[in-house]
Amino acid sequence: MLSLHENSIRKLRIFVTVVDCGGFSAAQSVLGASAATISIQMKELEEQLGMTLCHRGRSGFRMTEQGRAVYDAAQNVLGAFSNFNLATAEIQNQLVGEVKIGMQANMATNPALKLSEAIRQFQTRENEVVFRLEETRSADQQSRTLEGRYDLSIGLYPNRISGLDYTELFSETVALYCASEHPLAGMEDLSEIERQLGKFKLVSSGTGLERAISKPATLPEPTAFTEDMDAAMLLILSGCYLGFLPTHFAETWRRRDMVRAVMPERFSTEIPFHLITRRGGRDNNVVDVFIADVLRAHAKAQKE
Repeated sequence: MLSLHENSIRKLRIFVTVVDCGGFSAAQSVLGASAATISIQMKELEEQLGMTLCHRGRSGFRMTEQGRAVYDAAQNVLGAFSNFNLATAEIQNQLVGEVKIGMQANMATNPALKLSEAIRQFQTRENEVVFRLEETRSADQQSRTLEGRYDLSIGLYPNRISGLDYTELFSETVALYCASEHPLAGMEDLSEIERQLGKFKLVSSGTGLERAISKPATLPEPTAFTEDMDAAMLLILSGCYLGFLPTHFAETWRRRDMVRAVMPERFSTEIPFHLITRRGGRDNNVVDVFIADVLRAHAKAQKE
């Protein structure tokens, strides 16, 4: 039987993180530990519990039935442990705890995102807060925020789900791009470009951009798919594909004349990015203070 103490809590937290990340390798950067160290901690936890929690190897990471039950129980234990720390911190009027944030990928180059400014403002206060930021897909951000695994998320959400509150933060400009070697890059007649569009291949970046901008009928259906902006750019740079990309992300390649926007007056648009939180309020002063900083930073930017 596992008797709970500080070391046990740490091992349970490692186990939960490994499950959330989908395996040992993916959990390394989150935990700041090597796969070998994580494996040792997991083995010690299994020995203390007297059961096998997961299988790992060439076939990948997979939880056992007992592991699933322990994972659910660990979520309750860790939640209670975190709530206790928050309660005692609030008694002392201190900012203590974690802020878990889900993020759209490739956002560091977006000047409209003021997350850094919000973190800077938050850090002017005395605190013992750990920030955890993860880049995930929009759908995962929504589900994990609803489940409480993220305190908040910032991203593009073309399909909203009930149980979440959506607050618009800023807009992002998206345009249709092709490589400089692409046949469309040398065309100047806009009517001719529009007639030729349907003949070329399109990559879907998996970010919901096509849905968000209501893809015109003149564009072809995607024949390449990826959930990563860098991968989409690689396909576009091949000269074989068109693709929608945020202008801030594409700017590095545009300046080097490696990509060009295709009919930006027709195929570019502004799409809104939102901050999402779980509906029903939070009993977490740390998160409330940080969200206020996020909203304040973006409101200030819009006034400037």
